[in-house]
Amino acid sequence: MLTTNQLESMRPHLLSGHYNLLLGSGISLDSFDRKGKPLLGAYDLTVELCKLKGVPDTTPLSRVSLLLDADEVEKHITVPYLHCRAGETVGRLTSFVWKSVFTLNVDDALEAAYETAHHAKQTIESLNFDTLYKSPSTKNELTIVHLHGFTRQPEKGYVFSTTEYGRVTRGMNAWMHVLSELIASEPFIIAGTTLNEPDLDYYLSSRTSASGRNRGPSLFIEPYPNKITENLCARHGLLLIRAKLSEFLAWLLAQVGIPPTVAQLTVPSLQGLFKKPPLPQAQISFFSTFELVRPSTRNPDGEISPFYYGRSARWSDFEADLDVPTESELKSVAKARNFISDGSPSVKILCTISDPGRGKTTQIRRVAYDLAKDGQIVFCLNSKETIDAENVVEILMQVARPVVLVIDGVADHAASLRQIVGSMRPSKPILILCGDRDYRKDHIDRILGDFGIEWSEVDDWTIGAYEQLIEKLRKGGLLGDHDAVHNPKKFADRLLGDPAAIATCRALNNFKPLEIILRSIWKDATDPAKRSFAIAALGEHCYQGGIFYPILETAYPNPKLSDQLTLNCPLPLAYAEDGDYVLALNAVVADRILHMLVREKQAYLLEIFCDLAKSLSPYVNRRTSISRSPEARLAARLFNSEKVARPMLGDLAEKFYIATRESWQWNSRYWEQRAIFTQASNIDLAVQYARHAVAIEDHPFPWTTLASLLTKKLENVAVGHQFIFEEVSNLLTKVFRYEAERQWRPTPHPYVVLFHAVELFLGNGGQLAPRKQDFILEKFRYCEKAFPRDFKLIQSGERILTLFRSSNG
Repeated sequence: MLTTNQLESMRPHLLSGHYNLLLGSGISLDSFDRKGKPLLGAYDLTVELCKLKGVPDTTPLSRVSLLLDADEVEKHITVPYLHCRAGETVGRLTSFVWKSVFTLNVDDALEAAYETAHHAKQTIESLNFDTLYKSPSTKNELTIVHLHGFTRQPEKGYVFSTTEYGRVTRGMNAWMHVLSELIASEPFIIAGTTLNEPDLDYYLSSRTSASGRNRGPSLFIEPYPNKITENLCARHGLLLIRAKLSEFLAWLLAQVGIPPTVAQLTVPSLQGLFKKPPLPQAQISFFSTFELVRPSTRNPDGEISPFYYGRSARWSDFEADLDVPTESELKSVAKARNFISDGSPSVKILCTISDPGRGKTTQIRRVAYDLAKDGQIVFCLNSKETIDAENVVEILMQVARPVVLVIDGVADHAASLRQIVGSMRPSKPILILCGDRDYRKDHIDRILGDFGIEWSEVDDWTIGAYEQLIEKLRKGGLLGDHDAVHNPKKFADRLLGDPAAIATCRALNNFKPLEIILRSIWKDATDPAKRSFAIAALGEHCYQGGIFYPILETAYPNPKLSDQLTLNCPLPLAYAEDGDYVLALNAVVADRILHMLVREKQAYLLEIFCDLAKSLSPYVNRRTSISRSPEARLAARLFNSEKVARPMLGDLAEKFYIATRESWQWNSRYWEQRAIFTQASNIDLAVQYARHAVAIEDHPFPWTTLASLLTKKLENVAVGHQFIFEEVSNLLTKVFRYEAERQWRPTPHPYVVLFHAVELFLGNGGQLAPRKQDFILEKFRYCEKAFPRDFKLIQSGERILTLFRSSNG
């Protein structure tokens, strides 16, 4: 059914769980209804409904379905397709690990297959077409998205007619948009449907014969194809398989053998790791988030590592000694070894901070790798994952020996790390190696500082280190300057003072000044490459883990995008380690080009902002915001008025908020950031935007934003102080109560706003009742305990105490 080459191209991705399914009614034809009768396919159902309504049996299902009343829908659709018994075809699907399933069917035969199978590879969650977008937390969970409705949720209705289909797509249905984007780049098996259905045209509209990204062929399974089918498959880059799905799956199983389980794909060999093995689900959850670091094999001879071009070092790069050893790295290794060898049953945090491009990530990972080679147990966090603190504590407590936890970009995980450290009762040394950019140190210190973090920085390179860099590039055949090969010391002098990433970039480009290099590669790149690179660079600026490939492809449909994912182009991109997210190959180059666009091409940058925001919108909702998905984190930063939008777009930031209103007006955070941006020009309008955010979502974030803007208004009004202050106080009281009831870790911002509002109110002659004074004093005493390292907050509270003393005589 597949040639040897086609099967070998498909095999690793099929067995790794990379394949998605898009299924139609044909897959359920060998399943049965509750009475044991075979389920009717789309054609036979259409004939039955046409006979019922007295119309020609050539009438399409999309038309005849409009004639059904509620009772007829119940009798002829809901009841016959509910409580199905799984047939052979859907039963065989449970033998594989799938990335996601989209189905045009309303029946529950596939659900029945998973619920009754003895050895199903995954557990399922069924989602209807109007369900908010979500992504599974582990491979163990499989989402089945019913695009046309679901008989287990009949109250949501069904989508059969083109009229209903148009209504759903106009409503910015997330799943329909997500499927159309995924199918353009991800490997799919499409089965049980024809290619002439109207919504399938929509899903395939952005997929061409050049679509896909080297993750195996996408297949269309059809036992009786015609010339039109063949033509459509060729046009959309689908490999036509002339067979029934059940036949193809049986053949595939015979060829590849029993596919691995999720545990086999996720959990490494654990021999000697645990005193008592945790439950299988706990292991899957942990190892979906953390990698067990083990000694690696050297890079193959002749391989040019992406590390030379600016990407994070792989474990194999360390084994090949591609990095340049530094004094700060040796100190960190020594500290780590001393702590572990001491044997003290305690937790120690070593945090490295630095400017971008100075080698912070390389240093942390090198220390981790050296410890792994020492035989220590080292777990390295996948930065895109959110940490399940309870699961981590459960796993670490079962590990038999000292543990090293590696967390780069620790500011994003500081709250979870605090929960972990605070919950640990260690019986062995637990070392946390972490790092972040230097401007995030205050945030990390405020959350974790009372655990006694030991800070370190990345030392400036010595002349000898630059010479070693030049020698390593020479050995790799990457130096283009003849003189540098023979006189490395002279050229090392030219690099002196440059951060590691910039020094490497310059050495690879004949030691030219970085500004000249940047302008040259920007000039040499094609317009589509520039735009895709700028979108990826902005995504990485907002979220360190990069941008999901289908989102990048949707933000700007660049037919040559795959070319940028090689090293041989002016503005190269690269996959992150998971293969799903894309970053600029050299983060420092991306950062400097963004700064160039800020200085010189803000109108162009505005377009980049809008492209990225609109392509992100289907992936972000309240649920993904709560779970802090990569897309939600990226969007939150992108819209941040004070840290991203205004600094990068200047006055054009207002146009950004206006241009994205249609896609983001449902989002309270959008209105919060628009309010914060607007406060400088129109405080009353800003307050109104903040009120709208509160109307959308009753939550501490919009309450605090509204209170902050009302406090800002309090600075400049001549009358109404009492009324404004009371509203601020009531909003913040709601925040404190909400956080306490849910046992949330408190944040300082509401207290900053409260103390500032009190100071302004008293300064304008306001008087606080004794009970209100006691309330403020209670909050100040709390801040002294909860935020002892937030010196500005404590000073603000102390000024209020002084005002209280003076007003009380």
